[in-house]
Amino acid sequence: MILIDIFTYLYLALLLLSAIFYVGLVMRMFFAMGKLKQGKDITQPPPSVSVLISARNEEANLSALLESLLKQDYQGNWDIWIANDRSTDNTQSILDSYAEKFPEKLHILTITELPPNTSPKKNAISQMVAQCSNELLLLTDADCKLPPTWISGMVKEFEPGIDFVAGHSYLELPETANILLYMQAVETMSYRIAGTAGLALRLPLTSTGNNIAYRKSFFLNVNGFKNVSHIQSGDDDLLMQKAASNPYSMRYCVNPDTFVTTFGKETFRELWEQRKRWASKTIYYTPRTLRVLAGIFIFFLCLTFFPLFVLLKFNTFWFVLLAFILKICADCFLFKRGLSVFKQEFLFKWFIPVEFLHAPFTVFAVLFGVLGKFKWKN
Repeated sequence: MILIDIFTYLYLALLLLSAIFYVGLVMRMFFAMGKLKQGKDITQPPPSVSVLISARNEEANLSALLESLLKQDYQGNWDIWIANDRSTDNTQSILDSYAEKFPEKLHILTITELPPNTSPKKNAISQMVAQCSNELLLLTDADCKLPPTWISGMVKEFEPGIDFVAGHSYLELPETANILLYMQAVETMSYRIAGTAGLALRLPLTSTGNNIAYRKSFFLNVNGFKNVSHIQSGDDDLLMQKAASNPYSMRYCVNPDTFVTTFGKETFRELWEQRKRWASKTIYYTPRTLRVLAGIFIFFLCLTFFPLFVLLKFNTFWFVLLAFILKICADCFLFKRGLSVFKQEFLFKWFIPVEFLHAPFTVFAVLFGVLGKFKWKN
């Protein structure tokens, strides 16, 4: 009986402290989201830009991507670099046909071998950075679609002192979208909102590799992916973590002209593997960021394993219910403001269903992801 009481008090203490920490953090993010501003850099002449894309077996998506890229309205000097990373489909022939039509705009880098213990995407990006010569590097993925204002909008974010810009992307939802896609869109949006608010608080949390930009000099100054090249994921936020010593050099772009669309996962298994991959890299974040994420994780852990305490007859129900209600209220305020910033208000009706799955899904993705058990392509 005494042992049960000790565990109960310990659990309730962790729940209370982590709930206070979480709600306080979310409310700080809420107010930070209200102070976001778009970049207005109008440097003349416009800086030179290279768009970098790593592609592996992307024959189904490449044409749509390239067509959207070639419609860019940017008036400065810019070009496209695409690394064909050991593709076994028609990726190379598609790239060759476009390169023949646009020889001065499109550069193809063919990768036939992967160095041992190296992330394929980091290897491709590093090789493209080494060969291109332009000042600003914009990165996206082969399965994305870009608005014609993407380059010009992202370039405006590079005001003096800015080295790294995290862009926004959202899931394209067809008319036939199922429940999984809608709920996935909400969960993905929560990551984008957290990343945006985090940078507004000078706290780098997360970004997305399908829409980021940085100065080539920044990439070289932080030694690129040195010390993290072996980690399969993290070509985006692990690079961002390297700039954490100077958080004022980073910003999140909230200009609608730069928003990129991508596709969601069609099955839960694909989504599960992706989320584990995303979670696997968090242990390599800076100590400050890890402390914040640890506080969030402890709170989610307390909520997730509450049923176990019920089975053990620990009298914690009302305390957990109160903590969960506080989480819902705080998340609601932040999520609603984030949806307004990113022009996705229609997703709010899916907020509550996802909220019930948010904590356990995150906890198990982190636990399995940190163990390194995930699949990424082949």
